[in-house]
Amino acid sequence: MSDTRYSDRNFDDLAHRFRDRIYGGLKGDIRLAVLNRDLASIVSRESRTLKIVDAGGGQGHFAMDLAAAGHRVYLADISAQMLEHAAAEVQARHLQKRVTLLHKPLQALAQMKMLQGADLVICHAVLEWLEEPRLALQQLHRLLKPGGYLSLTFYNRRALEFRLLQRGSFRQLERNIDEDYWGGHPGSLTPQNPLLMEWVSDWLQEAGFEVTCHSGIRCFHDFMTPAIRDKLPAAAIVQKELEYSQTDPYRQLARYIHLLCRVPE
Repeated sequence: MSDTRYSDRNFDDLAHRFRDRIYGGLKGDIRLAVLNRDLASIVSRESRTLKIVDAGGGQGHFAMDLAAAGHRVYLADISAQMLEHAAAEVQARHLQKRVTLLHKPLQALAQMKMLQGADLVICHAVLEWLEEPRLALQQLHRLLKPGGYLSLTFYNRRALEFRLLQRGSFRQLERNIDEDYWGGHPGSLTPQNPLLMEWVSDWLQEAGFEVTCHSGIRCFHDFMTPAIRDKLPAAAIVQKELEYSQTDPYRQLARYIHLLCRVPE
């Protein structure tokens, strides 16, 4: 992908929108419920402190909880504005001794000795904004120790295709496929390069990962009408999302895919 439209996305201009649009509300509750469930066996079974690298961690909401649980977190992002929000959170939660903030792109992390030998690398909703997502997975692999884990989420192109089909936006769908470009207007949070599960699976295998867990995040939430969704208790929706998150065909159409991947020992 040499087209300049695919240069890695920096969210300095949209940092203020992430708390409400991505992390907050029911969408955020579903995301956290799935991630916490999938990672529970790793972060809770260990009696020792884990070394965790959050690559492209943004404001660090998920990583902050891991730091609060006693783990050592290195949070890196290319957006200075995102890191300002993260720094405020570190200060508010008194996590200065457990969180290190790094103003670095994902591609620079593998060369940093302080980050190598990580127990867990987090890369959530980053790949779909990169020019070279395949290469990024190889770079993340180099950060992990044998037996370490990668928690990877990415924007699912099948969900975006289905949304356009639902709306009858056939011409837009065909144009996106023909031009291989999916990004919206400059202020849109729709990624420029949503990914297919089969691509990511091949890239992970090529990089030397084995997938141990596969879940969908927001399998049906986004397809509900607001009128129906608003009538239901949020907790009931979260519970049903958890129940269906690892079942096909529902997870195949989830807005995001979560893959927990391990480096063989």
